[in-house]
Amino acid sequence: MPRDGAITFGDLGHVMKRWMQGLFIVLGLIIVTVAVLAGALAWGPHHCSLTFPVVIGCALGSYESLAGGMIAAGAALVAGWLAWSAVQLQIDAEEKRAIADRIEVEKVLQGDIDNFAEALAAIWKILEGFDVSIEPEVRRTRLEGVIYGIEEIAKETWLSTSRKMVTSLGWKRRRDYEELFEGIERLGRFRDVDDFDVDMALSAVRNVSVYFELMKSDTAQYFEGLFRRTPKAWTLGYAIEVRAGVNDL
Repeated sequence: MPRDGAITFGDLGHVMKRWMQGLFIVLGLIIVTVAVLAGALAWGPHHCSLTFPVVIGCALGSYESLAGGMIAAGAALVAGWLAWSAVQLQIDAEEKRAIADRIEVEKVLQGDIDNFAEALAAIWKILEGFDVSIEPEVRRTRLEGVIYGIEEIAKETWLSTSRKMVTSLGWKRRRDYEELFEGIERLGRFRDVDDFDVDMALSAVRNVSVYFELMKSDTAQYFEGLFRRTPKAWTLGYAIEVRAGVNDL
């Protein structure tokens, strides 16, 4: 990937293309102007000497209004081309900036996701092996550790900033990230050490782990060996049946 400000072969190609377009326009204007003046001389007065370049000056003098119109038209065409080129350059620059923004957003968020997925796996292991019969002090210490991890993953500032960042991405990618953010928010509700539902929290951890893997597939390494209850894919229809009690997990 080129460094900021570095000129690439693509940039040189665009510059050469612009120069060639300008050159063709100028040459075309010259040819058309000469052809029109030559035609005017051929059908008009024949007092001009046909030697070059005297004939050009004579033609311009004999047909001042025609020559002026041609020159004005040519100048307007060149000005229009310059304006169009400037717009194209601005569009190209904005496209490159948008691509660079998307790459940077993905890079930053992918790093965060990897870090959070590793932390989520640690939370998962603690909750899955949680023994309600342990001493209250030990129980509280473990839950406080779990809650600390949840608070780090579900920071409101991170969620708010990340939601703004993903607006530069495509619609599908943005929707996938939003599902991850919502899963993290659901997990973030488990912060009360005195009223902590281990089973519900473990279910939230399992659910959000799926979104971590969706957004960054290699995070699956953190969840290896951890039990996810059922390998069945949960379609919307299947989820409705489970909630209605007409289908077992």
